[in-house]
Amino acid sequence: MIAENNQDYRREPTFKLNDLVPKQVKRRTGFRDLKLLLSYVAVICGGDLTKMTRTNSVLTWLEEWFLCFELLWGRTLLRFVDYPTIYCCREKTLRIIVQRKLQLIKATRDKWPMYASFAEDAKFRDPKWNAHFDPINGHCVVMHDSTNIPLAQPSSAALQRALYNPYYGMCCAKAGVAVQLCGYIYGLPLNTGHSDDTRFIEDTDILKQQQIFAESDETSDKPFLNIFDKGYQCVVAALNHGQYCLQPAFAESEKQFKDNAVLHSGAVAVVRSGNERAVNRCKMSWFLKRGAVDQMWSIDLVCDVWDAWTFQVNFMYKKFL
Repeated sequence: MIAENNQDYRREPTFKLNDLVPKQVKRRTGFRDLKLLLSYVAVICGGDLTKMTRTNSVLTWLEEWFLCFELLWGRTLLRFVDYPTIYCCREKTLRIIVQRKLQLIKATRDKWPMYASFAEDAKFRDPKWNAHFDPINGHCVVMHDSTNIPLAQPSSAALQRALYNPYYGMCCAKAGVAVQLCGYIYGLPLNTGHSDDTRFIEDTDILKQQQIFAESDETSDKPFLNIFDKGYQCVVAALNHGQYCLQPAFAESEKQFKDNAVLHSGAVAVVRSGNERAVNRCKMSWFLKRGAVDQMWSIDLVCDVWDAWTFQVNFMYKKFL
């Protein structure tokens, strides 16, 4: 246990169980109620009660978890200097607590499969998708999209070039989101904002990871079917990894589409709506929505929060596809 100022430090808990009514839990962490929050903690700790209740400070074990989730949610305390006042603990100690909790979440995330298997996806997805994709002998479908995490503008011209994205008009980190038909979300590692969509797919090496996953999936012998927006040009790269692509038709500026291209794009649009919904889930965290534009948060912390939050959203909300 970390002792405050190297001395025993006695304090009253910031809150008690009776104080954590659903309204307060929802307001401060985003979870519907305390039961759902603790259920997710049990998932992180593998049901190990000792691991769940282990403390790293003078805070109670529940306060430590609540602190981590309140920071991930990012809607009540906007600056870290505000946390010591609420939790009656040093800022340095609180940062250590958050870092350790995030490492626990990331370790659990790494133990889970990257995607749901084909059989799991077919079982848990909405039956409406069966009209578009064969649930028995079809491909494993994954939709890809990207978003931005705002970052501070650096003084170095080279760093500005690496981080500036003309589409978003700012210096940012490029964040990729993959979602399956069953609604399972996987957050790709953050990349520099200068990367376009195609380069982002190459840098994250996601196609190779999907190939490895598909080859080890005992419930299907079919490759992945990747649904991309028209900004991606990954058809050849996907074929090199034994996979297929489905995306709207796109052409040069001021060039009209033919009838077949219009029909094809319309058909893709019908099944591609889940991309934006998955991105919306990942941007529910105001910590990520604000990013690190004021240099108050380190880049390492932003990356850890992105990995933790994109895993957490799978346990917070109802299926949206």
